[in-house]
Amino acid sequence: MKRIVILLSLVLLATSAGHAETIKIGGSGSMIPLVTQIGKAYMKKYPQDTVDVNQKSLGQPGGIAALSAGAIDIALSAMELTAEQSKLPVQPVEIALVAGVIAVSGNVNVRNISSQQLCDIYAGKINNWKQLGGADAPIKALTRPESDSTKLNFRKAFACMTNLKEAAEITSLAKSHDMEDALGSRPNAIGPVDSIALSRAKGKFRALKIDGKSPEGLAAGNWPFKLHNNLVLAKKRSEAVNRFLGFFKSPEGQAIIRGNKAVPVPISF
Repeated sequence: MKRIVILLSLVLLATSAGHAETIKIGGSGSMIPLVTQIGKAYMKKYPQDTVDVNQKSLGQPGGIAALSAGAIDIALSAMELTAEQSKLPVQPVEIALVAGVIAVSGNVNVRNISSQQLCDIYAGKINNWKQLGGADAPIKALTRPESDSTKLNFRKAFACMTNLKEAAEITSLAKSHDMEDALGSRPNAIGPVDSIALSRAKGKFRALKIDGKSPEGLAAGNWPFKLHNNLVLAKKRSEAVNRFLGFFKSPEGQAIIRGNKAVPVPISF
């Protein structure tokens, strides 16, 4: 009897090992921390699978291209797919709505500005915090590349930003973590991040109200700057990918999303 039990255990172990899979993920840099955290929780529940999130941002277009080429299993997209991307054999699954944040360095004592004043900062017309009721200090405005998801949503959020030509002195930072590092280390800075980055900042930078509104109003529809966090999938996907998606729908997955100051979205796939 003992021999039968041992043999059965070995068969089950071999079967489990045979179904071990690695889920490769990459894309929008702003989504990496959240998906990495959920991946770690998933692997505790499903130790037969490995969730490999590329910690180097591929950008949204790079993630979609890597998925289309079969190099990864899931692409991260912090925005809706473009018309051209929608023609590809891929399926976006929105997992969370995340507030975009106009953040300022911890030393900045200005709390609220208008959307027009925000645009004037990026146009180079306002260049000192004193002009906004703050200290007499030069504003160090930071931005992201035009192809970046955060930047695209930043432009969409405020009408005066849509076609605004940024002043030459505005510093462009390639990656989301570069923006977070700069806001946390450079005094008198301002730049766009998201609420997930803000939750990790621990006071090194904070949210600025725009037109009297704050990112906390996102769930109620009172905040215009938002990012649609999507997992983009190939039409044919493995059982491990389906399990991972199912974990996002679970109470544990939803709790992690809320813990990152994001709003879970009902998931269907």
